[in-house]
Amino acid sequence: MRVAVLGVGAIGGLVAARLATTDADLLLYARGDTARMLASVGLRLEAADGKMEQVLPDRWVVSEGEPVEPLLGCADVALVCGKADSTPGLALIAEALLRPNGIAVSLQNGIGHAQVLTTRLGRHRVLGGSTTHAALRSTPGELRWTGRGSIELGSFPGSDLVAEDARVRGLFELLFDAGLSPEWVDDIDRTLVVKLLLNVAINPLAAICGVRNGEILSRSDLRDQAQAAMHEAALVVAAEGIDLSDIDLERRLDEVLGATAENRCSMLQDVMAGRPTEIDAICGEVVRMAEEHGIPTPLNQQLLTMVKGIEHSLQTD
Repeated sequence: MRVAVLGVGAIGGLVAARLATTDADLLLYARGDTARMLASVGLRLEAADGKMEQVLPDRWVVSEGEPVEPLLGCADVALVCGKADSTPGLALIAEALLRPNGIAVSLQNGIGHAQVLTTRLGRHRVLGGSTTHAALRSTPGELRWTGRGSIELGSFPGSDLVAEDARVRGLFELLFDAGLSPEWVDDIDRTLVVKLLLNVAINPLAAICGVRNGEILSRSDLRDQAQAAMHEAALVVAAEGIDLSDIDLERRLDEVLGATAENRCSMLQDVMAGRPTEIDAICGEVVRMAEEHGIPTPLNQQLLTMVKGIEHSLQTD
């Protein structure tokens, strides 16, 4: 099976490095220094136990620009791991790379990305995905696996993609062999909303305060703020008709913070590197939905404003 990983940041790099230990035929889509490093040196992964894995550059093909022959229509699966604002462009790349019956999976923060993919590929070729794995990228060619989790996949209403589909089974086998713990969920929309709430709780505070995930758990002031922002967003989600009353969100938050204690979340990594963040796809999305329902969201609005302010200051320095 040929798998294309589109966007090779921390999570994309982790997925690519682990898939390199399987018999998957790998194609990576990246840009700039990341693409050059992957093509010339490869990727070095440090596991949580300190074990080092070096993936040599001959283990994959790296593409940087618009796909051309012989890459057109060559992939069975496209795993979209890029930033939220890159999704429309990556959807075009996925459409060009995939075989006519190939499938795409979004493994991104925020919500709505899979819907962008469906506009190019159709519902019958798109899976939603969420991951609780955590990774920290120190350079374009080095990263650390800072928290082991799982990858949850599922199809959307109206799709005929099921867990028993041969394409899905093949992907699951590869992810399992890679040690990435895939799971099939029957309600992927609900799963993605829970991930959104966790992102609301963790990412903005970590980026604003410059702390690793574990410090949010150990400091009562930060933990209280994280919980408050999460519960505020949960009210908005409830207005959208998604019932999460059976989930102990605070417990789930503590579990994720504990499992990824050493991780710098993606938003903090973006701020440290002077890159735009995904705040619009996280707190910005909560504020947008809240406005449609007339629900005040002062905490999410404040986090949105503060992170946008950090972004602006970094761009003007």
